Amino acid sequence: MLAVAAMMTVVGCNDNDTKIESQRTTIERFLTSSHQPRLIAESDVPNSIEYNPPFYEKLSQDIYRYVATYYDEDRDLREEVEMGDMVELTFTAYIFNGSQPSLKMVYYTNEASIISSLSAEGLNTQYWVAEPLVLNLGESNIIKGVERSLLGCREGDKVEVYMTYEAAYDKDAVGVIEKETSVAWIYTIDKVVKR
Repeated sequence: MLAVAAMMTVVGCNDNDTKIESQRTTIERFLTSSHQPRLIAESDVPNSIEYNPPFYEKLSQDIYRYVATYYDEDRDLREEVEMGDMVELTFTAYIFNGSQPSLKMVYYTNEASIISSLSAEGLNTQYWVAEPLVLNLGESNIIKGVERSLLGCREGDKVEVYMTYEAAYDKDAVGVIEKETSVAWIYTIDKVVKR
């Protein structure tokens, strides 16, 4: 009986490992083939024949970040986000299924134009507010993948972060998000305040 229970535990772990690995593969495949612009891994940048090639960073096994403004001329002059800073974001959060995020995959946003588009499609958005999301890094309840993706970015950056379920809501179901779901957040860092 104990052997059967042990086997079931191992199978359960392998199922989770398989799901996580599948989500990682799906994210990487999307970023390197379907994403516009098509991205390369940060480790491949030195070997690229393209000048300033767009790339994604793998911040952990489960967090992938693309900074669209990475090559902006004045980027180094803007405030860099560090733990403890207060940041303001305009964002849209998507359920990620391996394809380009679309309105049908939005589960929350504070971007006025997207709220308007969703409302026009019949979604009740009366409780959604088009005001910046204010986070105190290290003290907020934001999902760990988003918090981690902010570190090292700069004020004014436009960022996309893709996460496996472990970096997002883990094994929990939250609102319309089923448990063990991969998500994507696309945001602009409107303001960074050093604390």
